Amino acid sequence: MKKHILFGGMLLMAAAFTACTEDFKDWASPQSNSPENAITIPGFAASAVATQNLATDADEVSLFTLSSVSLPDGYTLGNARIELTPQGFDDPNTTILKTSLTGMASVETLQELVVETYGKRPTERTFDGHVKVNAVKDGQAVYIDAGVIPVKLIPEAPYIAQNYYVVGGTKDWNDSKDQKFSHSDADVYDDPVFTIVIDGNPDGDTWFAIGDDEGVEAIGAGVWNKLLGIVGGDNKAAEGSLDYRYNLGGDNSFCVSNAKKIKITIDMMEYTFKVEVVNIADSYYLIGGPGNWDSSKNQKFSHSDKDVFEDPVFTYVFESTGGDMWFAFGDEEAIDAVGDNVWNKLFGTTGASEDLSGSFDRRYNLDGDHSFHVDGQAKMYRMSINMAEMTYEITPLNFAEYIWEAGVNNDWGAIEQPLYCANQDGIYTGFFYAQDADWSDGKGAFKFTGAFNNWDNGNYGTGTINDDGLSGTLINDGGSGNVLVTPGFYRAEVNLADMTYSLTPISGIGIIGPAQAGGWGEDTDMTYNPQTRAWEATIELAADEFKFRANDDWAINWGGAADNLEQDGGNLKIDEAGTYFIQFFPLCKTKSYCTITKQ
Repeated sequence: MKKHILFGGMLLMAAAFTACTEDFKDWASPQSNSPENAITIPGFAASAVATQNLATDADEVSLFTLSSVSLPDGYTLGNARIELTPQGFDDPNTTILKTSLTGMASVETLQELVVETYGKRPTERTFDGHVKVNAVKDGQAVYIDAGVIPVKLIPEAPYIAQNYYVVGGTKDWNDSKDQKFSHSDADVYDDPVFTIVIDGNPDGDTWFAIGDDEGVEAIGAGVWNKLLGIVGGDNKAAEGSLDYRYNLGGDNSFCVSNAKKIKITIDMMEYTFKVEVVNIADSYYLIGGPGNWDSSKNQKFSHSDKDVFEDPVFTYVFESTGGDMWFAFGDEEAIDAVGDNVWNKLFGTTGASEDLSGSFDRRYNLDGDHSFHVDGQAKMYRMSINMAEMTYEITPLNFAEYIWEAGVNNDWGAIEQPLYCANQDGIYTGFFYAQDADWSDGKGAFKFTGAFNNWDNGNYGTGTINDDGLSGTLINDGGSGNVLVTPGFYRAEVNLADMTYSLTPISGIGIIGPAQAGGWGEDTDMTYNPQTRAWEATIELAADEFKFRANDDWAINWGGAADNLEQDGGNLKIDEAGTYFIQFFPLCKTKSYCTITKQ
């Protein structure tokens, strides 16, 4: 009886502080856990339950159980709530959920909470669950603190592998993994979409299947039913659902007819697929932006000399207008259609207009024009489109004065080998020797960097190499390959606006002019010294004028002051006849110089 009276007194005392005339508020939204007066009752506590897998057909699952206790006369338990605080965070939010007195809570609400907090990966996630219950008498309520328990939940999600591959197609049906789907850097449960573009048979059928690592590796043991196939068995379906062959009862392979390239997209959260024949035009054009919204086709994307299916990337660089710029792009058919006031054949972004990268589609597949937008604050912009992947990237361009060559010749950038940009247009020019290495198969190997002896501010390697072997495209990516050419001295022109490069071989540099024996008609050849990185000559000179030139031709020549030589500069002057040792360092404009030492 004494214990019962004490219990009742506690209830009445707590009611004086916390009495209310309404039920708990809606607790389904995240909020901070503000302090509130609550009592504890000996013997009354919440107990943890087993881990709850939210992949269930039930509408509710249990989060806790409550011990039984006798309440004082007139009091009944009203309802319960649980304050869920995720473990593993420095400053976590607490979410308050309404439950039944048996600890049951909405599966849908819990699924949303776990996914929002931890992501979709079906891994056990633990919350601290603070359980509170109210007891009610005559419309007055008192909070009872039932303690803190661990709440363990597994969100609903299908199995998603880290990697997927195409088996078959134009390649052999074996356990090789050379046809790998691409994927973002996100967790596969946050981004379950994988894509790949494969070669097809333009004159017949292309058959293929899809598998994860386990499915492809099983082929080596003669097990084929772990691959994925088409639900329903329509081999030529353009989209549909996927499942494992062992659930389908057959191979249910994919088949695409008369396609040079095939794009395959799979969503492994939904287990769906989409197969598209890739059609790539020869030319694409920007519309709008710094130009007019018309069918003039004067803003054409550039492209390498490769076949468009071999190199599906097109690039266009345009100057800023200094303010907001809106634009779209299209192939020749789409731009011509604009002249007939048909606008839905243009391409637009599938995301937000201000997104600087993403995917695109025809306007007629989108819910509006979905034009691209930049704020115009950069000096220039480069738009690159991949017509096989149907992706784009817009890069604001503000060019520095120099970039640097880094290769075998200068211990990969440890010694300055600059290239100069004269007009802030992204076109850099410089001279250097392309030296080979044991591993480079007899080729001179190098890349370009955005900072001296530093790879963090630009790492420009080869994307594609044109048939001449002296030009191609660049990629700003640490994983890109080295530029490989026949060892020798070159003038390099690097265009970081359209990400291209071209090399001019320098077979020799000579001294020409009346100060040397050949006058203006014949050069005295110099010799390149890779140790000093200078062209050198010991030569008899008269008191007269001379210049430097390359390849016995005036197309590339240097003159001006000895400490600042430049293209087409003025003649240098020897004041006193004699034997001279000359070193010439043709680095780039503003940094080329020579030393002239009388012997």
